[in-house]
Amino acid sequence: MTSIFIIDDDPAAIELLKTLLTANYQVSITGEAGDTTPDTADRLVEAAPDLLFLDVELPSGMGLDFWTGVRPALGPETKVVFYTGWDRYVLDALRRQAFDYLLKPATLPELQKVMTRYLEQRLEEMKRQHHSGPSTQAKILVANAIGDRIALTAEQIAFFRFNTERKLWEVVTAQGSTMLLRHRTTADVITGYSPAFVQIHKRYIVNTHKIASIQDQLCMLAPPLDSCRELLVSKNYRRELLATFYNM
Repeated sequence: MTSIFIIDDDPAAIELLKTLLTANYQVSITGEAGDTTPDTADRLVEAAPDLLFLDVELPSGMGLDFWTGVRPALGPETKVVFYTGWDRYVLDALRRQAFDYLLKPATLPELQKVMTRYLEQRLEEMKRQHHSGPSTQAKILVANAIGDRIALTAEQIAFFRFNTERKLWEVVTAQGSTMLLRHRTTADVITGYSPAFVQIHKRYIVNTHKIASIQDQLCMLAPPLDSCRELLVSKNYRRELLATFYNM
């Protein structure tokens, strides 16, 4: 059961979001409010929800500023999704470590993207807590095109690249070596290895822990791969990349 708190000055928007959530997910609506008043902040902290859906423009001020002020009183388990009719606040929201951004009016397909990402991340965190010791790193078994099986950690991988000539994905290690992967390896298989692996282009999947900066449409890697200039960010994947990068 995922606990939800909604802050929005539009009652119709609250009802629509509640309907979509309760009809399609196991959630409990632990609170709702029409403004970012001190009373709302107190109720939110007391409820300590898993997800806060927060409007950006509210009668008492900006939801962005409200989140910055109230966040220290909440645990890291509470994630915020900015829920607004404007897309101009996306970058500001991500810089404030928003979990996601949902445009009004909410639609089920867009809400599903938010909830699927949240539930997958939550499951992954539970798995890590259950299986990982304090000094262990999970091994990724990479099977290459010639049948070898090589155990790597996510830390050893910089990015994955689709080889258009061979029609195969290949892994590029943090030291710059390259290995072709077997035919059945797909982008979904690769991104399933680790939450840090995010697709940024139809040809590239990057380890976000290896990104030094994002400059316009280019991912810049940390040394020794800082001279790499091929990791272009496609418009279709930019939002997920920024969300993961700013939440690291």
